[in-house]
Amino acid sequence: MTPWANKIMPPFNNHLGFVIEEWQANHIKISAALKPEHLNRSDIPHGGFISALVDAATALSGAYSDDPTEYRKALTLSLNINYLGQAQSNKLYAIGRVTASGRHIYYGSAEVYDSLHNLIASGQGVFRYRQEHTQVNAVNIQT
Repeated sequence: MTPWANKIMPPFNNHLGFVIEEWQANHIKISAALKPEHLNRSDIPHGGFISALVDAATALSGAYSDDPTEYRKALTLSLNINYLGQAQSNKLYAIGRVTASGRHIYYGSAEVYDSLHNLIASGQGVFRYRQEHTQVNAVNIQT
């Protein structure tokens, strides 16, 4: 069993249908099956949905903990998105990684692909660790 399999994710990520497929220190892969509510009027993924996926992938890449009952908490300070193509499938995935880190601040980058491996977007973010760690349980699900 992976140390992150039972960790409670932020409710917003769950609401959007984000699924963590891989997670280790400084790296994450998140996927999402597209639903009608994720699309714009051109029937392609809405930029806000893609932005949320980039934010989750860049932020969570630095929030990993080996402890299965704990994860690090962080706040997004800055996020930059580049939209590069249109999805050709009904599933997206993002690969996020930490590009640099210090004691309180870390930097992440992510790329979003469709299931045919077409590059849809890229992004970079700056994040600040919150001081406390969160014990994972059914009562405490703060982001």
